[in-house]
Amino acid sequence: MDLPGVTVDRPAEPVGPVARGPLGSGRPGDRTTASPLARMRRYTTLSFSGMVGVLTGVLVLVTATATRSPAAVAAALLVGALVTVLSLSWEHGPPRSLAIVALVLAEAAWCVSLALGTSAWGALPVAVAVAVVATTPRSGAPRGSAPRGWPWLVGGVLAVAAPPVTAGALGELPSAAVAPVTTSAVVFVLAAWSAYRLNRYQFALYLEIDAARATEAELAVLRERYRFSTDLHDIQGQALHVGRLQLQLADKTLDRDVEAARGHLREAEQLIAQTIAETRRLAYGERTVTLAGEVANSAELIRAAGIELRVDGAVPGAQPLDDLLGLVVREATTNLLRHAQAEHVVIELAPGAVSVVNDGAAPNGRGLSGLARLGDRFAAAGGVLETSQHGGTFRTAARVAP
Repeated sequence: MDLPGVTVDRPAEPVGPVARGPLGSGRPGDRTTASPLARMRRYTTLSFSGMVGVLTGVLVLVTATATRSPAAVAAALLVGALVTVLSLSWEHGPPRSLAIVALVLAEAAWCVSLALGTSAWGALPVAVAVAVVATTPRSGAPRGSAPRGWPWLVGGVLAVAAPPVTAGALGELPSAAVAPVTTSAVVFVLAAWSAYRLNRYQFALYLEIDAARATEAELAVLRERYRFSTDLHDIQGQALHVGRLQLQLADKTLDRDVEAARGHLREAEQLIAQTIAETRRLAYGERTVTLAGEVANSAELIRAAGIELRVDGAVPGAQPLDDLLGLVVREATTNLLRHAQAEHVVIELAPGAVSVVNDGAAPNGRGLSGLARLGDRFAAAGGVLETSQHGGTFRTAARVAP
């Protein structure tokens, strides 16, 4: 909703494709550059598919050298391509049908390669397929589910160890080659599983970092909204209460003193115009608050309300937290005009400190939320804001921590 008299330029709605924010949050991102998470996911996917592609090339070369059979080379290339496609599912797990077909064909290719007399390189497709399946969640499981785990790793080790042992027992593989081939095949499985498992752990850490980054960005937005709402409260809260007071005074004096009533109306009009200007500066980020300005403004408002005011001390020059000290004076003035039936007010000024004391405070006054929020800002900036009440006297004091 627009404020009266204030025009705020709004950014145009995004048109066309917009990059997704971290973790698919839907926050608009850069139009040309993918998010860090998307780049990390793409890099990992290309790394794994490239690695499996290289291993497929090695397998095809070994098969061609050992068998010189076009059919065997074509079969090795087919199985390698299938496992490469399977490796693209390293994050969320492959479809069940793809996993079954890849495991069965890879195991069949391993058995055939042993029958053709090739080396342990024929176990590579089995090792990669088992590693992908063992380190990813079950098909259809919710995102973030745990991977299948150790049973699949044990099953993969048995799947690559059984064929050479069986071939040795049947005499199809020299007994001297059984142990080396079996050991190499098992090492392939363990190495592939370790690589995929380590990558999954690393990617989970990156997801946590990315989620923390997204949370930090959201908190920054919330902090800025909180700051803006507090500043808006400081500007309009005081103006609305003082303007209401001026209108009440105009209403009371209208019958007996028309000129006095007009004076109150003019003061209310000036206050509204000043508030509009302050709100405009806040909307454009041009608003500045100073202790000197707030003391002068509060003194004018307090005296206009017919309350006796005494200012002790002088406003210091440049000092830490000058803007927050000014906000304390503004908030205290707003509260005493709104909640108290004050007759006397004292503003005490000192280097790095200010206090506002008024009488007429209600015995059981309501909590002052504006001062509570301002106290949080003071504490975060390294200052102290305290309030106290003794009888009908209310004191608001702020100071910069030494």
